[in-house]
Amino acid sequence: MIPTPPGDRPRGRPLRSWESWVVFGLGLLLTGLAWLLLTDQNDRLAHARFQARAGDLTGDIASRLGAYEQMLHGGVAMMNAAGGRASREEWRTYVSGLHVEDRYPGIQGIGYAKRVMAADLEMHEAIIRAEGFYSYDVRPDGVRPEYFPVVYIEPFASRNLRAFGYDMHSEPERRAAMERARGTGSPSATGKLRLVQETDDDVQPGFLIYLPVYDQRLPQATPADRHDALLGFVYSPFRMHDLMRAILKPEAADDLNLQLYDGPSTEPDALLFEKSSLHHPRFQEIRHIDVFGRRWTLRIASAPAFESGIDHATPRAVLVAGVIIALLLVAVVNSVLQDRDRMAELRRSYHALARARAEAEEANAAKSRFLAAASHDLRQPLQTLGIYLHMIGERADTPASVKLVDSARDAFEATQRMLNSLMDIAMLETGVIRPQLTEIDLPAFLARISEDVRVEAADKGLAFRVVTCNVRVTTDPSMLERIVRNLLSNALKYTRTGTIRLACRVGAEFVAIKVQDTGPGIPQDRMHLIFEDFYQIGNPERDRRKGLGLGLATVARLTRLLGYRLRVLSRPGRGAIFMVEVPRDARPPAAAEAKAANAGATAISEGAGLQPSPASSARSASNSSTM
Repeated sequence: MIPTPPGDRPRGRPLRSWESWVVFGLGLLLTGLAWLLLTDQNDRLAHARFQARAGDLTGDIASRLGAYEQMLHGGVAMMNAAGGRASREEWRTYVSGLHVEDRYPGIQGIGYAKRVMAADLEMHEAIIRAEGFYSYDVRPDGVRPEYFPVVYIEPFASRNLRAFGYDMHSEPERRAAMERARGTGSPSATGKLRLVQETDDDVQPGFLIYLPVYDQRLPQATPADRHDALLGFVYSPFRMHDLMRAILKPEAADDLNLQLYDGPSTEPDALLFEKSSLHHPRFQEIRHIDVFGRRWTLRIASAPAFESGIDHATPRAVLVAGVIIALLLVAVVNSVLQDRDRMAELRRSYHALARARAEAEEANAAKSRFLAAASHDLRQPLQTLGIYLHMIGERADTPASVKLVDSARDAFEATQRMLNSLMDIAMLETGVIRPQLTEIDLPAFLARISEDVRVEAADKGLAFRVVTCNVRVTTDPSMLERIVRNLLSNALKYTRTGTIRLACRVGAEFVAIKVQDTGPGIPQDRMHLIFEDFYQIGNPERDRRKGLGLGLATVARLTRLLGYRLRVLSRPGRGAIFMVEVPRDARPPAAAEAKAANAGATAISEGAGLQPSPASSARSASNSSTM
């Protein structure tokens, strides 16, 4: 895929480049993998929980049937203790003591089927009728070698009354379980059948468990011995729905679906119990348990309540969060690409600016060289013109001619001052003038300058004060003198009444030379203009008799060249303070020039009782002028 050029990248689309597509695709891929891993982990955890719940359910069924077996063994023990001849009252007392309905829910009852030989059938029926059961008969009718009628069944009420006198040995399914129990001496369960206790209402599948009772006086070593020693069976009938409702715990009833089959197959005819819903299960498995010689098959499946507990929220949250993160990454990539494009544009702009700056500097240098050459070439004609004006003035003999000559001389002097200023500016710009550092005594230096200024201040009616400090500094004396004289000249020009003050103050790193006046001050919005060439506050008509506006510009250039700091503080109506900070650690000219190239003269407005004005940058100072 060919990358889109930066200038041709479409705007307003989230996927604006191949990088965005790659990041978005990787984000979706990682999100999909994380979603799949979390989903698989949750499924495995849910499956493990399902297997544990299915194991608990299978164990509950087995343990409950084991409890019923122990109850039947207790019945056999009671019959053995009575020599196989326990009375009906003793049997009722035994079963009542078991509290079957409370401790063994799900069981239909506990009974005893006595072995009656064919020759003893009439006597057996007579004995039972003698106990008060006048309509007692062994059912069903028919001649058989032996009979096993139900003689005891507790609770002896309701549905169980239908089993009283029923010969269970007459029915093939029951007979098979009874013969298996008689031959092994162990509990034996029947297959699926219909109990004789069932009516036409709420018909349920059922099964029975038999445990043989032997005559303890006879041998029981072989199946034949046990066949001859058999006295009867202690048994329990079970209605499957009642049994399973008692076994299933509430959470199992809600979480799991169950289909229980008699035998190893899952044919519909073998179904003993079913609890299911119209739901395609996510988990299911087949389990088997052995029930007293029979094998039951359990098909256990997850119910909706179980599956609702599976954590689907976390994978979905990861999926949504991953998509959002992918989109955020795309946004970040787009932002980076935009920044890259902007940086490329800035680099192009920077190179163009650098070229323009180089051209401007070359043009400025050419201008300065031109001004220097032109000013130098103009000096000679001006000197000649000055001689001519002097000669003409000596020959003027009328007031009109004298006035005309004076006006010409004023114009000549103004032109000469402008030329000198332009030459100074040109020499500073072209680097012709370089600092010549030497050590001077600052008090003597300031005293010499103040003598010239004091007379002019007195002529204007101004007080002039000098406060010196005993210190020596290393500087270029001529440049520093021009700086101080220009600042004093500026103060004399704008101060009408009051005092001009020249002072110095010694600091830890510099010596500050300060010129303070009581003039009109500098307006806040003009503070950044005072160091520009040809700018004068209060002279919009450009009257050259008030100066050219190059004094402060020269000061700014000289302070920049020397590497000094220039600060100004002022508030309109309260005067101004100009301060030049001369470093105490003198630098060689080359170091001073390097510092001047970076630092320049900075105008900062601050001080007690004065309104601060914005600081002028070194760049502004390089283009400044006199007020």
